[in-house]
Amino acid sequence: MNSVVHWEKDTAPLGAAVAAIGVFDGVHVGHQALVGHAAADARKRGMQCVAVTFDRDPDQVVTPDTSAPQLLTLDDKSRFLLEAGADLVLVIPFDAELAARAPSDFLEHVLLAALSPRAVHVGLDFRFGHFAEGNVATLRGAGEHMGFSVHAHELVESGGEPVTSTRIRALIAAGDVAEASVLLGRHHRVTGRVVHGQGIGRALLHIPTANLLPTEHAALPADGVYAGWACVGPAKHPAALSVGLPPTFPGARDRLEAHIIDLTDDLYGQTLTVGFARYIRQQHRFDSDEDLAAAIRCDIATIRDDDLDRE
Repeated sequence: MNSVVHWEKDTAPLGAAVAAIGVFDGVHVGHQALVGHAAADARKRGMQCVAVTFDRDPDQVVTPDTSAPQLLTLDDKSRFLLEAGADLVLVIPFDAELAARAPSDFLEHVLLAALSPRAVHVGLDFRFGHFAEGNVATLRGAGEHMGFSVHAHELVESGGEPVTSTRIRALIAAGDVAEASVLLGRHHRVTGRVVHGQGIGRALLHIPTANLLPTEHAALPADGVYAGWACVGPAKHPAALSVGLPPTFPGARDRLEAHIIDLTDDLYGQTLTVGFARYIRQQHRFDSDEDLAAAIRCDIATIRDDDLDRE
């Protein structure tokens, strides 16, 4: 059986399981703890642990004009849920039809159609169903009739505040990727396709950069220069990451550029994932190309000495 199952109405039921349910954007340390509790429960019962999530943020369907930027692609979310202890990830397609379902309809026609939960683990703030009408109490009431127990977990705290995806997004938007890494349990990452830029880095500055077109809804950090890394195939390389339009070149279009240290391969058309370890400096206008090149070389020298081991 595949470790990731995309549910459709004719998908064969997955059988008895312990389920952890959530949007799980970021799969941060709180999500990891929740899935860990579910996995431990599943082991005691001798059955599989299934992480139940959605193929997109429900807000992208319910309130598309104000939906939040996303911390992970679906592939990475699935991967990290498995690493957190799930035996299988069940991905539910979230569309207008699902958004309109009453909580009881969601449980009966989606969750119980997909598997036979013996226990369900959620966070205390869990909401589901049309207009988020369902909560933990709703879930517990349904469980009494449908044959599953419900375990609602306190939110994990860091620095005296709950760890939430909203809090992490705010840190990233402010450029505090180092603190975001603490709450995520890994560096914040963005995936994108390498596209052609103006060629300034290679031709004018002799410092080649990969210009990335991020995946839709990706959460970009605040404008600035960051120490980080880039995955090229299976290899992870230190990288200087620039977010925002460089003021020295007002005609530039690229908002995310990566200088991958000691790598000169042609990457056009490839999909790369970059990770943000720490903020180095703000974007500002330089008086000359030489001054800009010198600043970038200084950034590179700093990044070479960084410990970027946190994945």
